[in-house]
Amino acid sequence: MLRSVSLMLAAALLTSCMVKEEERLNDPRFPLEPHLILPVWFPSNGQVAAGATTGQALDQPLPFSHYLHATKNQIDCEYCHVSARNSIHGGVPQLATCMNCHKFVRTKSPNIKKLKEHFDSGTPLEWNKVHDLPDYVHFAHNRHVRAGVQCTECHGQIQLQGQPRYEEETVDGETMQVVKVDEVMIRETTLQMGWCLDCHAGHPSIDQNYGDNADLRRAELKDCWTCHK
Repeated sequence: MLRSVSLMLAAALLTSCMVKEEERLNDPRFPLEPHLILPVWFPSNGQVAAGATTGQALDQPLPFSHYLHATKNQIDCEYCHVSARNSIHGGVPQLATCMNCHKFVRTKSPNIKKLKEHFDSGTPLEWNKVHDLPDYVHFAHNRHVRAGVQCTECHGQIQLQGQPRYEEETVDGETMQVVKVDEVMIRETTLQMGWCLDCHAGHPSIDQNYGDNADLRRAELKDCWTCHK
């Protein structure tokens, strides 16, 4: 009898906590954003997620040049992408990180003025994501970075992308050279499963990190559960 009452109470409690899926979309307690399980191609905003590389760049809110920052000024990737070593996400740099330099550098440029407007208003820049994996793939930046995998091994020669050109413009009565970038970033690698498995099978960091257990670790890295939780 007591067991039956307990089961009835548990069922009632469970039922009372259930919310219909369609009710969650407009309920502030459940801030859900519907997301397709597969990578998005077309029709869409032009998102290039994974698969054959197209060599085409997405539109971005600012003409950011990795070449100027990473090659010419030799800024380390992790100075801007601070979460890559400690998080599953590489992360978009906070505007505060940009303003560490741009409080003083090229402050009269219209591009930097736009950056500062977003910083002052607390409104983030909406960058279009170039590197994206399907939701059924679990990828952790921190595990790869700490293992010794270089950013360029997955993202390509990012430090050479965003080749700048300069156009003379008059801003607030002053003539200046304004940076223009035709292609902020393109995806150079496929990000597909076979490409990942090739790396898991032969990356030198596996021998360096696991020594005599390297072959066992390679076998683990080929297990489905490693990437598909």
